[in-house]
Amino acid sequence: MSTERDERLRWIYESQDPDDLRERYDVWAADYDSDLDGLKWSAPQAAAERCDHFAAPGTELLDAGCGTGLVGVALAALGRHRIVGFDLSPGMLTKSAGRGVYAELCQGSLLERLPFDDGRFGCVVAVGVFTVGHVDGSAFAELARVTTGGGHVVIAFRDDVVDRLGYRVAQQRMIDDGRWELGEVTEPLALLNEDGDDVPMRVWTWRVL
Repeated sequence: MSTERDERLRWIYESQDPDDLRERYDVWAADYDSDLDGLKWSAPQAAAERCDHFAAPGTELLDAGCGTGLVGVALAALGRHRIVGFDLSPGMLTKSAGRGVYAELCQGSLLERLPFDDGRFGCVVAVGVFTVGHVDGSAFAELARVTTGGGHVVIAFRDDVVDRLGYRVAQQRMIDDGRWELGEVTEPLALLNEDGDDVPMRVWTWRVL
């Protein structure tokens, strides 16, 4: 039987454009954390761990698509404190601000030029961003632009969307253009459970050139 949580998730996946997605996330902000607890959502912790592994000590980090701040909380628990959060939804950013783990929060779209200088961040991490009804692979170039040379971009993907939504092709284009190189892909991880079934996910890490 479909629950209200399942209906909200489907509603999010059916977003048609960034304005639509922003409005839906503003509505979802109130129930987001409790809904994801019910979905056994552990991708924020998994991606934060890989970000912490690759990022130099003390470097500034960007949580791209920070939502309610779950990645930021995980990074702070690992001893990271120079964290900038960026998200499309003002409602989500209000929740993130309440976490007290971000040095800075900015609102905007990952499909536009980011309001950050070239090479500002030692590592960029994105969770729950590159998926159905969200952000396409054209955003990879901006994530790489704001990452310092030799720094890393860490992204969690569902296995079932990497090819279907064109992310693998866009990743390879970045490699072919000399923008980044693949550093690591984890084994499939059970980071999400939908309709009683685990959804295989992997955390991908690229080194920016």
